Amino acid sequence: MLATSLVLVAALLHATWNTLIKFSAERLLVIASMDLVALLFAVCAVAFTEFPPAQIWPWLLASALAEQLYRFLLIQAYRVGDLGLVYPLMRGLSPLVVLGLTLAFAGESLSQQQIIGILLIPCGMACLLWQGGGGDRLPWSMLPVVALIGLCIGCYTWFDGQAVRLWGKPWDYLVWLSLLSSWPFPLLAVVARRGPFMLFWRTQWRLGLAVGFCVLFSYALVLWAMHLGSVAEAAALRELSVILVVLLGMRYLKEPFGGPRLLACGLVLAGMLVMKL
Repeated sequence: MLATSLVLVAALLHATWNTLIKFSAERLLVIASMDLVALLFAVCAVAFTEFPPAQIWPWLLASALAEQLYRFLLIQAYRVGDLGLVYPLMRGLSPLVVLGLTLAFAGESLSQQQIIGILLIPCGMACLLWQGGGGDRLPWSMLPVVALIGLCIGCYTWFDGQAVRLWGKPWDYLVWLSLLSSWPFPLLAVVARRGPFMLFWRTQWRLGLAVGFCVLFSYALVLWAMHLGSVAEAAALRELSVILVVLLGMRYLKEPFGGPRLLACGLVLAGMLVMKL
């Protein structure tokens, strides 16, 4: 029950920071700011953590690389697609990736009910391809990009899950992962867009801090949940954020809801209920 509660809170935070990024016209600067907050946190906290054992470093490096690709592709996708279309599509693929990796390599035992619940979630996401999900159609050329984002999310989620299972120290893992993954985008912003980046922090520092803290807390809660329970189930339950993002997009970005998005949200909710009943 604790693991489920942690994941649901993480889903709320994840939906919030993605909405803030989509809402901003300066997405590169928002992501750079978010990473700067995480980097400062990691630098302050690293003295209170244990150095990762040798067997954890491959998972750390693989997760950090997948996250960099994820951030880059996320900026591209949010430039052209509705939040309520891009976000559910990319998140819908990740439970399938985690489920496949878990069954193939992790030896984790999942019940038939859990597997059915997990599979319902990407089925719901597939509904969004019908008539553009009730809003502007995402260009077909961007679908491979969105799919690759989902692959990145699934991979780094699984990498993280295996690492915290092996090490058993989610807090320490988060700090070291932040040190590895949180410097490229702030460096890019300083080198390529120093003036706008400094102006962003003077005028929109609250947005930078809000996104940074949402990302950190969301990640910490998911790592804790995966340490306590099933990695595949945690990855799937986190997709409650899909429903929240669709509602936030409708409320704050004036995106249409439509039948496909309603059906997608219903299938996500049904999948979570099947897993937990």
